[in-house]
Amino acid sequence: MHQITLKNGNLYLDSELYNTYFKSINAVALLKQESTFLMMPVQQAGGGLLLKVKNAKGDRIVHAIEFFQQYIAITDEIISLDVEWNSELCALIFSLPYSIAELPFQ
Repeated sequence: MHQITLKNGNLYLDSELYNTYFKSINAVALLKQESTFLMMPVQQAGGGLLLKVKNAKGDRIVHAIEFFQQYIAITDEIISLDVEWNSELCALIFSLPYSIAELPFQ
């Protein structure tokens, strides 16, 4: 199973995960569906959040603080999240740990 990291409202994807599901994609859309979050590839002309290159290895970062501020308190705690690809939705799916999802946001 793959993982992404959430810190300060940013999502971090390693290069292996990026190349597996988002190769040649420069932007994603984030959606909340009940208690689950979806990260879906989009063409940059269609909008979305940029998948910025973090380092020479090809790891990526998505600056998603404005998205997550709607749902959780933003914290500098490093949170590893298990992700799963859903072919039906064409999206990476992840949930937040109970402890972070229940924090009051500001």
